[in-house]
Amino acid sequence: MPETVLSLFAEQVARAPRRTALRYRSGGIWRGHTWADWQSTSAAVAAALADCGVQPGDRVAILAHTSVRWVMADLGVLMCGAVTVPIYPTLRADAIGEILRDSGATVIFAEDPVQLAKAVDEEAGELPELQRAVVFERVARLDRPDEAGRLDVTIEDADSRGRPVLSWEMLLERGVLTREAAPELLAQRSATVTPESLAAIYYTSGTSGEPKGVQITHDAFVFETAQICRVMPVSASDEQLLFLPLAHIVAKLTVMLQLRVGFVTSFASSIEDAAEECGEVRPTFIAGVPRVFEKIQEHIEASPKIQGDIQQRVFDWALGVGRRVSALRQEGREPGSLLAVQHRSAHRLVFNRVKQRLGGRLRFMLSGAAPLAKSTAELFHAFDLLILEGYGLTETTGASTLNTVDAYRFGTVGRPLPGVEVKLAEDGEILIRGRSVTAGYWCSADPAAFTDDGYFRTGDVGVFDTDGYLTVTDRKKDIIVTAGGKNVAPARVELRLTRSPYIDRAVVVGDRRKYLVALLEVDREAIFRWADQHGLGGDRSVLLRHPRVWALLSTEVERANEKLASFEQIKRFELLPGELTQASGALTPTGKVKRRFVEEKYADLVDVLYEGNTAELEDLS
Repeated sequence: MPETVLSLFAEQVARAPRRTALRYRSGGIWRGHTWADWQSTSAAVAAALADCGVQPGDRVAILAHTSVRWVMADLGVLMCGAVTVPIYPTLRADAIGEILRDSGATVIFAEDPVQLAKAVDEEAGELPELQRAVVFERVARLDRPDEAGRLDVTIEDADSRGRPVLSWEMLLERGVLTREAAPELLAQRSATVTPESLAAIYYTSGTSGEPKGVQITHDAFVFETAQICRVMPVSASDEQLLFLPLAHIVAKLTVMLQLRVGFVTSFASSIEDAAEECGEVRPTFIAGVPRVFEKIQEHIEASPKIQGDIQQRVFDWALGVGRRVSALRQEGREPGSLLAVQHRSAHRLVFNRVKQRLGGRLRFMLSGAAPLAKSTAELFHAFDLLILEGYGLTETTGASTLNTVDAYRFGTVGRPLPGVEVKLAEDGEILIRGRSVTAGYWCSADPAAFTDDGYFRTGDVGVFDTDGYLTVTDRKKDIIVTAGGKNVAPARVELRLTRSPYIDRAVVVGDRRKYLVALLEVDREAIFRWADQHGLGGDRSVLLRHPRVWALLSTEVERANEKLASFEQIKRFELLPGELTQASGALTPTGKVKRRFVEEKYADLVDVLYEGNTAELEDLS
């Protein structure tokens, strides 16, 4: 029988209906749902949607943070024969409206009345296809009073612009009654679902231009999870802590993998609480983005400095031992007797404390969505914590290449998954072909997205090493061509700059210019700590302009320049006046910088960096 997402789910329910599948924190206690619980709840969702008029192939949107109800609603949509349209809850009303209109969603699941109000706000525009809404939570608690003086916004307060609104509880009640009245309904709906049926439409974040809806079939999820299982040692005894947004394909893929394997997914209360809750859940693996691991790294490195000189010396010694062992293991070798004894001591004195904060059971961590600094992966490995970086796009249903527990190389995104064809075009662009690749975009044909022989054009530039490991060097469209005709991959330069503990983000500019400059977003807290340690007092609002702080940043930039060719080096830099945020339009929902937006918004800053006598800065090589 051909496999679908529904058949994977049904198999897990039949195999172990009473085994815990989902865990979440409520009232300070971790509570669980079994596979049978999940099945009955999602079945009620499916029946209620059908009773509300949702037909096979209809689109149903989910506008909410990652939660148990998100995945239960998602499976319910699929059991109804419909298609899920995930939407980031951090998007503005106009962006939400664009997705709802383009997808033609007839029903929306919103996290709470506030999210619902945003989705149907005037800024969202006309939504002629949207007929009904469901809210996961009846009450939204605000951080501060709204214009009406309310701290609590209830479902009764929500202005849905004439559309019926159901609470989650009301929807489930309706679903139970519908199933009792029409016991064959869900079997009939499931029969309409084939491997070629759409399972989801994921809207790409769009670093430039408008987002497009990526069509992902049931078969794409089935194939992708099967290939991951061939190279990764995951089993029903595993448990993941999920904190990434389910509107991102990486998070959704981990849940799809759960349906194939049968492990437990625990939901972090928020991404901010994930580190603390990791110690409570004790997961065996987590999936994150580079910024998550960088924040953990910063905490690891800052902790011994706070505790004093002796602790710092112990930490440095242990880290040195760990790096030596890591280097050996990367070559497939184990430490000799003396180094092994030192390594056990380093574990006892330093490493175990770090690992226990993360639960003590982590076998590996997965990183995707953006480049992971090689130094970050190496530091974690020195602590006996393995980060496995992969590569893929929404259009390829997540991972197309992956480092694995048995075959990894830091600084690369691993080797292609079985059954996935990856090759490089003449200009270095990464091309991908396989069952996990999208059939196209929803309501937006783009023939240029594929080669004549069916490979998807990723827009990324990469290189394979002699062992078949892929390294992604940059976005093809982001390549800078200097006035001297030199091609520069800005991501490579930015990655070196952000290895500094004092630089959070960097945007390199220099297309058709004589040399490269950088706009820097600094880690203010790290700089303030440095300033305190070096006796710099005064007004913190002007501290970043202190000559010694500027000298510190100049040294960090020069350190990055040391490993770059002369035409790649940053000749001048300026600090961004504030943090780059999604709300300001500078970042995508996945945290990627919208380069064109930033360059245009801060054009005056850039122009200043090219003013004056710059002849000595021009690269003539």
